[in-house]
Amino acid sequence: MNPLSTEEMERFQKLSNEFEPDIQGPLVSAKQSSSTIAMEYANADPAFATKTSALAATHPFTRIMKGDGNCGWRAVAFGYFESLFNLRNTLQVQRELLRIKSLNVLLDQVGQQEHLYEIFVDETEQVFTQISEAIQNGVRDDSFLVDAFNSEYNSSAIITHFRLLTSAWMKLNPHRYQAFLSLPLDQYCGTRIETVKTEIDEVGLQALVDGVIEGSDFAVEILYLDRSEGDVVTPHLLTPNRPSAATIRLLYRPGHYDLLYQAEPIVNMEPVVNFQYAMTSNYSPWDQGALSFDVNSSLMSIPNLMMDPSYCGITTPFPDICSVTTSSDDVTARSLIRWTADSIESTGDEA
Repeated sequence: MNPLSTEEMERFQKLSNEFEPDIQGPLVSAKQSSSTIAMEYANADPAFATKTSALAATHPFTRIMKGDGNCGWRAVAFGYFESLFNLRNTLQVQRELLRIKSLNVLLDQVGQQEHLYEIFVDETEQVFTQISEAIQNGVRDDSFLVDAFNSEYNSSAIITHFRLLTSAWMKLNPHRYQAFLSLPLDQYCGTRIETVKTEIDEVGLQALVDGVIEGSDFAVEILYLDRSEGDVVTPHLLTPNRPSAATIRLLYRPGHYDLLYQAEPIVNMEPVVNFQYAMTSNYSPWDQGALSFDVNSSLMSIPNLMMDPSYCGITTPFPDICSVTTSSDDVTARSLIRWTADSIESTGDEA
């Protein structure tokens, strides 16, 4: 076999570099059962099979991101906007829009030209507008958000915006990341952060969370599907351990990120019956002069006894204690009330 010439080797190398696999499926899937992940690994590595089976119980739903090199960036961006929509707070949506737009100053500080990055900012702003309008109109279906991220142009613009913000944040805070990199930070940002369809790594993901997401008060958690010890996926919190408005959960399996959704807590819907009638028997603060009868605190504390039972000229929302019915129960009830009143009166006389 004749060896390839230098020109042929360069041509084949160029074709290899430009090759893009034909990956099927949407950029962001609809929410689906995470048991589909367990089925993928059912006949694979036993550690993966065990952990994905347990995952389906604790995190029953997932969204699959297209594995085109942007899956990690897309998962975080979609999770961010989805969490914002689920909170259903238009004021918070507006605050987040202003906060994200304020990050343009980072781009300016590292020399980015506004006329170049503003088209990406505009697409991001459009998603905020869609979320705000959906909340105001009472929309619960998040399909509009899924559609926005399944538009190649819109999705790429938002991801590029988040890439540029992350790169600027890292360049302005090199002391936080350089020690974890094997190459100069500027070179890392140029080749691993800003370059399109370059998958995010652990350092880049932490910088994305630090620079773009953390200010939203959303937590970000990664669940690692690996061969580590144990029967469940390994969780790792990328944000400070504090109460948060929402949590973006990522599933990392070798070379790929998806979104996960934790099982909702079960709410006890048993009815609560309150058997208390009166919380006090002290009615002295009342303006007794405005009442047509003497206020006796002992009588007033008797449930449903709202007036002198001998006075039947006033209607009451409670069962009529002045009814002319002569049943034995009615006679007994009247006798008990009259006996109580006479006893209290006689006690007062003795005192």
